[in-house]
Amino acid sequence: MKFAGFTLYELLITLAVIAITLTIGVPSFNKAIQDSRTKTAALALLEAIETTRSTAVFLNQSTILTAVNNKWHEGWTLFVDTNNNEVLDDNDKIIRVNEGLDSVITSALSPMNRYVAFIGTGEGHQLTTRGFLSGHIKICPKAQGDGYKLILSKGGRTRVEKLPNTDCNTVRQP
Repeated sequence: MKFAGFTLYELLITLAVIAITLTIGVPSFNKAIQDSRTKTAALALLEAIETTRSTAVFLNQSTILTAVNNKWHEGWTLFVDTNNNEVLDDNDKIIRVNEGLDSVITSALSPMNRYVAFIGTGEGHQLTTRGFLSGHIKICPKAQGDGYKLILSKGGRTRVEKLPNTDCNTVRQP
């Protein structure tokens, strides 16, 4: 009489192969998830900046995107500055509020750590001096890994560049 099934030896070899495969595959999968979260965060902030500019041009009014606590990863508010006082108040129209970005940290030099503002022509401008606004915002994962840099030009256009892990290390420093 012949029995169908696996021997203990075959079962142990199969489990060993599965364990080795998981050991190799899981870290790569985690890195892919982290990279995806970082890219999603960068694209969310890019979309908010582009929406701010488009709204300013469409309405021909000053439009401001402000960072929560001067940290973009904590969230932002997009509003139309209807009374041109450069501060969000009851008379202004709030377009969008974002609660924050998961698993990333951001860094920008002043004044772009606080806000991005556009006038009706679509050009970036500084709120206090009325000069042009340009600069960049770095978006990096909290853990080791590559990030992105959003670069705002003098004319108001924003482009995205890849940011190597070595540059992200400076962002992660306290």
